[in-house]
Amino acid sequence: MPNFTTFNTNPDNLRTLIFGQDSTGTAQPVRTDTSGNVVGIILDGTISNISGLTTVTINAGTITNILNGTITSVLGATITAGTITSVLGATVTAGTLTNLLNGTITNVLGATITAGTLTNLLDGTITSVLGATITAGTITSVLGATITAGTLTNLLNGTITSVLGATITAGTITSVLGATVTAGTLTNLLNGTITNVLGATITAGTLTNLLNGTITSVLGATVTAGTLTNLLNGTITSVLGATITAGTLTNLLNGTITSVLGATITAGTLSSVTSISQKSFQENQLIATPTANTFTPLPAVTTSVFGTYSFFVYNRGPGINRVDAQVEISANGTNWYTDVATVTGILSGSVDVLVPQRFLKYTRLSYRSSLIGAPSTIDVFFNGQGT
Repeated sequence: MPNFTTFNTNPDNLRTLIFGQDSTGTAQPVRTDTSGNVVGIILDGTISNISGLTTVTINAGTITNILNGTITSVLGATITAGTITSVLGATVTAGTLTNLLNGTITNVLGATITAGTLTNLLDGTITSVLGATITAGTITSVLGATITAGTLTNLLNGTITSVLGATITAGTITSVLGATVTAGTLTNLLNGTITNVLGATITAGTLTNLLNGTITSVLGATVTAGTLTNLLNGTITSVLGATITAGTLTNLLNGTITSVLGATITAGTLSSVTSISQKSFQENQLIATPTANTFTPLPAVTTSVFGTYSFFVYNRGPGINRVDAQVEISANGTNWYTDVATVTGILSGSVDVLVPQRFLKYTRLSYRSSLIGAPSTIDVFFNGQGT
């Protein structure tokens, strides 16, 4: 010490540098910052605890493993592998998060999830979903999305713009607008309008209005009101309070027709007719028919359906030429019997009415000139009234 004070009176001359060697054996000085903190790079190893350090900022480099601890803020960093046990209040602005095994993401903006399972999306908006499967939960609102496959268990409220190849197995659709159901079973349509139905089968329920269209087959259905324009083929088991305005009713096997107006029954069997308010009427006429020297018959009339019938004969003339007329009846339309006839002939300008006295299926009128070579012209009318 005596030598120190003798030869080094300035203490700055006593300062020294601490060196270490790098991997090549070259000496490298150990540096500090202005506060005396050691500045350097930890290339390998484990930092269990650095005493006296509460806040550390790593500006660059690679952290291989953080086994335990908390990172308050990460800016511009890339995590390439490993497991993050808990993330609280963090924001991932870009990159790929391969697996989020458990946890909650409060807000996702502009992110793409390519695979895996999203257990709960409690709130937010998914702009596009491709090839994903949602197994459970509640989607509050779906806007402009397309579901290409899978099962949608419940759609409690909302609008589906287009459904293609989907199967709805249960539930209630409140409103369907402009949709097409190509196949399957629609259990209940409680209210609404189906514009066009092709090849569908309605097994039960109530069809309030069929405004236009064709029902190919109806089995066990009841039409309570409205207008059935055409029933081209089929069977109506029971009709109550219905009105058929036109067309052809091929068979009425059993039942009651309360009122028939302007209808024609061409064939079949009426088992019972309680009352007919207006009797049927038929008229045939032959105008300006010339007479000959022998009896000439008019076409026969089937009088089996009439209760009362007669022939009206008017002699037009000319001159004083008279006309003879007689009513002939037949059971087979081939062999005829004279029923009634004029006695003195019908004078020119006069009328005679011939009423049959006997009933057979067929009746006709025959006429001739009373005098040979003195022809005349007659008008004949047949009037028949049903029972």
